[in-house]
Amino acid sequence: MFSIPKTEKELRKRISSYRSSLNKEKKSYGYISDGTGKRYLLFYLYFVLNDLAKSESYFDWYQKEFPGDSGEPVQKLCWAISLNRMGRDLEAKYMLGQTMLSNLYLLPFTIGEPVEEYDIWHSSNFDQIDYVNHTPDEVIDNITKNEVTWIETLYKSFEFRRIRKRYIEIYHELQNTKEIEARRELLKESYSLLESLHGHSK
Repeated sequence: MFSIPKTEKELRKRISSYRSSLNKEKKSYGYISDGTGKRYLLFYLYFVLNDLAKSESYFDWYQKEFPGDSGEPVQKLCWAISLNRMGRDLEAKYMLGQTMLSNLYLLPFTIGEPVEEYDIWHSSNFDQIDYVNHTPDEVIDNITKNEVTWIETLYKSFEFRRIRKRYIEIYHELQNTKEIEARRELLKESYSLLESLHGHSK
């Protein structure tokens, strides 16, 4: 499990080290491949540091450097809550929707609900039920009660329940759907499920 520094000084030092490493890669090769996932871990570090100005600057840099990057669930959770802290409510709601679909187990785990595995096709390690066990304690510990309430309210809202229900139905079908065109159509629909929220993204 990723270890997050305990002090502000050490957090800033780790952030500086990771940012320098990514910038060095960009300078050397003209692009950043980031095989170790530092770009995601920086979301964790900025979230725990809770320096909103620095976080916002990093989010902008990340989106510029990694357009179309699929991301990973805890990164998205940190991003969503940080946007909520910034008062960017609509963007935060959209990012929380992305978080929910990137790993169906992470939001219930975060709000303290029992987590049971769905009978669906899991397409990567990121969307497996075991993934939540690797969520750093420091991330969970830095989510306030009000933020847990915000997550729970959206997670249990009609809009999120409708999106989640159809997503689960699609990925259940994908378990036994072999025909390429049929799979493509199901996946296309799954990618469109957040469109009702998409106008709220940056």
